[in-house]
Amino acid sequence: MNLRSITPAALLLATTLALAGCGTTSAAGGSSSPASGESLAASPSATPTPTPTPTPKAYAAKELAAIIAGLKDAAGRPLTAVPASELDQGIESAGEMMDAAKITPAECGALADSSAQIPEGSTYAAGGAESAKEETITVLTLVAVTDPELLSSNVEASEANSTKCANFTLEFQGQKITNTTKVLDVKTTGDNSFSSLSTQTLPSGQAVTTVMVMGLKGTLSATAVVTGIGLTADASVDLARLVDEALAKG
Repeated sequence: MNLRSITPAALLLATTLALAGCGTTSAAGGSSSPASGESLAASPSATPTPTPTPTPKAYAAKELAAIIAGLKDAAGRPLTAVPASELDQGIESAGEMMDAAKITPAECGALADSSAQIPEGSTYAAGGAESAKEETITVLTLVAVTDPELLSSNVEASEANSTKCANFTLEFQGQKITNTTKVLDVKTTGDNSFSSLSTQTLPSGQAVTTVMVMGLKGTLSATAVVTGIGLTADASVDLARLVDEALAKG
């Protein structure tokens, strides 16, 4: 199998999975109010001194690209950073492809579309390495946001969505692909972690596997993805290593 023979529809799914957990999610809940009389019972002298809120760390796109440039894939190949202009074009193209695709059930299409959207105001960078011998493509995506709570809520959403849409079909350019996803129990050194293994079955019957590991630290999200034929959950071990190295450098 030549890597370039993987259909656009399969690559579309892989791209969406690479962005999973980085995308926007709907806000939920709100601030809770104290029970009736609770605030009145406290005397002025008991009012605690507000604790200063630490300023979240900010990252420039060049900083994120530099982190990626110093990392290597499972075979020791350096990751090649994708130029910002090409990355922006790729994100836009993925969105257009997703709009043109038909996903069943429809609710899974809406979830996939939201996952492919980079949060507004964030900075990001990506890089990858291709192995002709192992017939795999490894991609690392770094996304930095201003609010760390946004990343945490997206991890929770990714877990819920992976269960809710464990099975769906995608039709694109006349091709119909079935996708199955299962959540993996993989931990990173980050504050939160998420991992999954997805299998896309092509019209020819060939199966393309995508393994994804994501880790969060503060305002930084690192997502490592490997796509190829015959991959197993064991691939998550090296992806976790890649994520940990990225977070450590951040």
